[in-house]
Amino acid sequence: MKQLMMLFFSFCFSLGIHAQENNDALLKQALNAFNEKEYAASAQIFEKLVKIDSLNAALHYNLGTSYLRMQNTALSIYHLEKALKLQPDYEAARINLNFAEKLKTKVTKGNLPIPQQQMLYSVFNFLKPNAWAYLAIASMFLTVMVLVIYRLNSNATAKKALFTLSIFTLAISIGSYFISKNQSDYLLMHHYVIVKDADAVLMNEPRTVAKVSATLIEGEKGFIQEATNQWIKIQLPNDTLGWIEKNKVLQY
Repeated sequence: MKQLMMLFFSFCFSLGIHAQENNDALLKQALNAFNEKEYAASAQIFEKLVKIDSLNAALHYNLGTSYLRMQNTALSIYHLEKALKLQPDYEAARINLNFAEKLKTKVTKGNLPIPQQQMLYSVFNFLKPNAWAYLAIASMFLTVMVLVIYRLNSNATAKKALFTLSIFTLAISIGSYFISKNQSDYLLMHHYVIVKDADAVLMNEPRTVAKVSATLIEGEKGFIQEATNQWIKIQLPNDTLGWIEKNKVLQY
């Protein structure tokens, strides 16, 4: 049984190494294609890598930059915004996003609302959600260990110190859990949309026969207010509200 377990773990480890080698090879191909100015080929490979690791800011940045060189307004803005959502201090992504914004045929004045979770995410972004989760588990394990030692110890002074330490490690565990959950919720939840169709329109109601409230342009952004199976209610930077079909936007 022990040998079977060892073989299983060895097999899993080998698969992990093989997958990482494949990813590294793909990344090298994508960067080479970009350097050779083969931007379509570069974007195609980066798309594959993003599907494998969707929370990798650098991959979204490279993909967005490839689309920027192809002058694909919507997809360049979308992936550069994703890079900044994952890593708010990503200055290169911010610079390229400014260039991508200039591809739009018109500029919409105003600012979009900022999700409440974003502030907390920015404060605790020095660790990723998985790292916070591991810290929560490790702290909880340490709390249990300290409490076991506390129960076995007969020295009053030591017991007091151990009890205080257990409260401290428990607080770290609980705090890390909630930070991890907030980080994950923020990254996985969609707060904004990027219009990907040049002929998209904003409707007063979630119906194709409703009155048109605004004509949108490719690359325009909106803040998500609510959603149905086929429609999303968004707020534009100029505070205009309306409904747009889901298949005409990219959510992030």
